[in-house]
Amino acid sequence: MDSTPRFTASRIAGASDGKGKTFFRSGSATSAVSQQDAEVQARALAQQRAQNAAAGIPPQTALGTYPYPERVLVEPVLERANWQDGAEEIEIARITRNSYGASVLNAYRMLFVDVDTRADPSRKTAGPEAIVEEKTALSLLEQLVAERPELSFRIYATHSGLRYLCTSHPFDPAAPDTLDLMRRLRADPRYVTLCRVQKCFRARLTPKPWRCHVELPRPRGFFSRLFAPKAAFRPEAFATCQFRGAVGGNNQPLPEIADLLARHDELTEALSGKPLA
Repeated sequence: MDSTPRFTASRIAGASDGKGKTFFRSGSATSAVSQQDAEVQARALAQQRAQNAAAGIPPQTALGTYPYPERVLVEPVLERANWQDGAEEIEIARITRNSYGASVLNAYRMLFVDVDTRADPSRKTAGPEAIVEEKTALSLLEQLVAERPELSFRIYATHSGLRYLCTSHPFDPAAPDTLDLMRRLRADPRYVTLCRVQKCFRARLTPKPWRCHVELPRPRGFFSRLFAPKAAFRPEAFATCQFRGAVGGNNQPLPEIADLLARHDELTEALSGKPLA
């Protein structure tokens, strides 16, 4: 049975503490079965959270900025990608808009691995970041493809690290072997958790808004300088990642990956040479 979570729902429920106060909580869920199944799960989760709040049970907290297993991201869908598998057309990815307005590719079988190679001051985390020296990160990737020459990866630079995209094989984002592979490559632990929980590989396609402010030329004249804006918001001046090269024996992408790869490179402007944000 296909376990891809194609249906999403959010619900709100309330519970009384028996002293005249009602607590309301929300719940979100995904389902591979039906929209009704997603709604039932979301309602049950919302009800459980409301009952816990009414009973004074503290909620589980998130790992950094990524959600714990009980939380599900339900985001507006901007675009869907389908693949003709014989006589059946199946959804293999969707592009959604996240909480701060960036477009995100959610791929059900195309493996992305995010590795942090430098600290990001803008990221709010609950603990220290898992920073890996870039030379070490690339060495680990080279060791992997030396042991498994059937694998091929494209390497991208991001604002704060590296992004690997496997072009030769599909992967199950929740499978133990997949998670072990990502950990071996020193992937961001929060990203590994998110892949397992959401059952997809997420890759941001557009820049983070707070990184897209460009200093304007300094105008002449006192009043011009006084009232001129100091910076302009210009996301079009930035790329999300930059293609660095490929490793592995077969660098020709699988047919089901080729179209997604092209869309990824187009929307991230990976070949533009623009600064990263």
